[in-house]
Amino acid sequence: MAQQALATDTYGSNSKFTLGATASKGAATIIAAETTFKGDIKSRGDIVVSGVVEGEVVSDSKIVVAAGGSVTGRLSAAEIVLEGKLTGDAHAARSTSLLNGSELRGDVTTEQIMIEPGATFVGRCAMPEQGKKPVASPKG
Repeated sequence: MAQQALATDTYGSNSKFTLGATASKGAATIIAAETTFKGDIKSRGDIVVSGVVEGEVVSDSKIVVAAGGSVTGRLSAAEIVLEGKLTGDAHAARSTSLLNGSELRGDVTTEQIMIEPGATFVGRCAMPEQGKKPVASPKG
């Protein structure tokens, strides 16, 4: 199914991300700016946090913490994009991106990580080697 481009720049958050929610995964769940949510969120589709969440956020797809958004708790998804703040651990099955101006204080487990200049990361990163073949050393 074709991916949808969803409008997510709520209240001038100036976010630069694109969502990939599909009809089979459901629509995106959006916690808007000026909203505070306490509790756990679980979704098969994308989740965008432009407000404040205190709790665990789980998605089968993508989690975006937009510029101005913050999460205090744990993130778990196939892909995590951080523009705002996360205080807690993150687990991404595929990739984690810390964009300029983002702040992550916690540990990350992911296959791939991208940290832009201007991002803050205080914690540890583990990159599981499942399915990776060892590189043969050159013969000398």
